[in-house]
Amino acid sequence: MITRQLHERIKRAQESDEGLKAIIEILQEKPYLDYFIENGLLYKSEQKLLVIPKDMEMEIIRRAHEIGHFGKRKMIGLINKDYFIKDLTRKIEDFILTCIPCILATKKEGKQEGFLNPIDKEGIPLSTLHLDHLGPLTETKKLYNYILTVIDAFTKFVWIFPTKSTTTKETLDKLKLHQQCFGNPSRIITDRGAAFTSNDFKEYCESENIHHVTITTGVPRGNGQVERVHRIIVSVLTKLCIEEPGSWYKHVNKLQRAINGTYQRSISTTPFELMIGTKIRMKEDTNLLELLEKENSEEYVNQRENLREAARVQISKIQEENKRNYDKNRKQSRQYQVGDLVAIKKTQFGTHSKLKPKFLGPYKVVRIKGRDRYDVSKVHHMVEGPNSTSTSSDNMKQWPGF
Repeated sequence: MITRQLHERIKRAQESDEGLKAIIEILQEKPYLDYFIENGLLYKSEQKLLVIPKDMEMEIIRRAHEIGHFGKRKMIGLINKDYFIKDLTRKIEDFILTCIPCILATKKEGKQEGFLNPIDKEGIPLSTLHLDHLGPLTETKKLYNYILTVIDAFTKFVWIFPTKSTTTKETLDKLKLHQQCFGNPSRIITDRGAAFTSNDFKEYCESENIHHVTITTGVPRGNGQVERVHRIIVSVLTKLCIEEPGSWYKHVNKLQRAINGTYQRSISTTPFELMIGTKIRMKEDTNLLELLEKENSEEYVNQRENLREAARVQISKIQEENKRNYDKNRKQSRQYQVGDLVAIKKTQFGTHSKLKPKFLGPYKVVRIKGRDRYDVSKVHHMVEGPNSTSTSSDNMKQWPGF
C-alpha cells in the first residue's frame, strides 16, 4: 500500500496538521510517548506505523476498502499493518456505511430489525382467511400444477384446492366454491402474488365487502400460518406419492382431513372440533342427522362457545410466547421518514444470481404503513427493480449521505 509518492504526500500533510506538527516539534527536543521520526516521517509504536494526518485518513481507508470491499475486521488488519489512524474502528464503520457497492451487495449484519407483530384475530371462525399458492408441483394427469391453500385464522381449519394455475380466475373460482358452503369472510390475508393484486381480485373483494390485507414483499412471517401448513403439505405429499409423484392430487382430501383432525397446540384442540364442534369421524361412521340435531341444541351451543373461549385464551398465550422467543434475536427497528432515501433488499433472483447485488436503490420512502412497513418508489428509472413496492425496516438500509 505504501509508495514513494504516497510517502511524500503524507510527509507534507503531517507538516500541515496542527496536532502532528506539535508532536514533531516536541520530538526534535526530547522523546514523546511511543512516537518517533525517521526520514522526515512521523511514526508510532514498535511496529513502525506511519501516522496518518486527518486530511488523509479517509483516503487511506478508501484505498484499503477498495482492494476487495472487505468488512470492518479485515480492513482494520490491513491498515494496522502499516498505518496509525486514531479511532480507526469508528471511522471504518462510518466509511462502510457510505459505500454504495457494499450497501447493495451485502446482507445486513447483527440482529435483524423488527419485532414480531401478531395479527389480531377475531374470536369467531371464518372471519379471517389466509390464502396462498403452493407450487409449481409435479404436473398430474388432470394438469394440476399448484395448490391453493385456505386457512381459517381462528380455528386453523385448512382447505386444500388443487389448481392448474395461479391465475386470478381460477383463484376466484375456488373462493366462490368455498363461499357456497361457508359464506364470505370479513378479511382475507394474502401475499402480493399476481392472482391477489389484480383488478379482478380487488373488485371481487369490494363487491363481497371483504377487507383484503396484503403482506409486505420479502416478509413471509406476515403470512406465517400458510408457510407452516405448506411445509406439512409438501412433506406429507412427498412421502405419500414417492413412487408416483404425479398422483399427489389423489391424496389431497385425506391430507386435508388429517390436518383438520390433528391436535394443535395453539388452540388446544383440533381445527375440526373447534370449527364444527365434534370430533372428526370417517364418513361411514358419521350420522349426519344426529350432528344436525346436536348443532341446534342449546347444550351443544354452550359447549362450542366454551371451547372457543378456551381457544381464544390459548391463542393469545401462544402468540405471546412466540413473540417473546422471536424478539430475543431481534432489535428495535430503524424508523424511516417520508422522503428518506434507502436501499431495499432484492426478493426475486433468477439463475446465476450469486454475484448479483443483494439490495436495490436508491428508493424514496413515500408512505409509512405502520408495523415497520413502508411504501417506497424508485428514484431513477435506470435503477434495477420495481418502480414502487412495499418493504419492511429489516429489508432496508439508509442510503449514503442521507
